[in-house]
Amino acid sequence: MDIAKKRESIRSKIAQQRDSIIPSQRTTLSKQIISNLSEWIQQKEKSGYGFTFDAVMVYLSMKSEVETWKLVETLLNQDRKIIAPVVDTNSGNLIPKRIENLDNDLIRHQYGMFEPKDSCPDFPPDKLQLILVPGLAFDRKGYRIGYGKGFYDRFLLSCPNAVTVGIAYQLQLVDDTYPQPWDIPVQHIFTEHGLL
Repeated sequence: MDIAKKRESIRSKIAQQRDSIIPSQRTTLSKQIISNLSEWIQQKEKSGYGFTFDAVMVYLSMKSEVETWKLVETLLNQDRKIIAPVVDTNSGNLIPKRIENLDNDLIRHQYGMFEPKDSCPDFPPDKLQLILVPGLAFDRKGYRIGYGKGFYDRFLLSCPNAVTVGIAYQLQLVDDTYPQPWDIPVQHIFTEHGLL
């Protein structure tokens, strides 16, 4: 089986497994994952090594993804700059835009996820300090299989100063994602069991 078929097989299998988690269990697991991530953020910032995560790019979860909405609310309440991506399907790029209010600043994209309105200000990618990267499957080297469009791999090239983090359910971890030369791994992965 060639690599493209292997990756598509993993994508299909993990998506099916993730979708099969019952909603109440998904919420419980998501809370634990977000708690693990939040504790890590606090520890990093208190470490004395100069970590600050004032500008955080989040993804706004949909369907069976790890639920990020409570995290976004918490980060907004901590007066951090919260940035979310706009998916430009024509150019194939992500456009980072700052959001300040979840009720007023978001619209639904044709792919089904929420994203910032056009009126939200653009945010420079090189000023991002922490980026949460979605994915369907992750391996222990930080490589991921996303939804197949390559939006994040292209975008991360423009964010040299950011710490990149994947958040996933434990069942989304696989032995090998068969990374392609253009794939960019995340630096850390959090599951309900903690930091990998």
